[in-house]
Amino acid sequence: MTIEKDISKPGWKAHTVVALISVAAGIVFLTGGATISIIAGTSLLGLGIYHFVVALRLRRDLNTPIDEKGQP
Repeated sequence: MTIEKDISKPGWKAHTVVALISVAAGIVFLTGGATISIIAGTSLLGLGIYHFVVALRLRRDLNTPIDEKGQP
């Protein structure tokens, strides 16, 4: 039985990269000081946290043992 890799959705590595970029850009925006800059920075930090959570869930799903019937 061959296990096919699902490439239709981004994996945990892609979510981690997006999270790191979002957090870095959020920090840069937060140092701006203007109201719009603070709003953008906060939004990017929230987006980064969301992607970190999704990446952690995907990693946890990869580590779940699966029996012969394909059920965890």
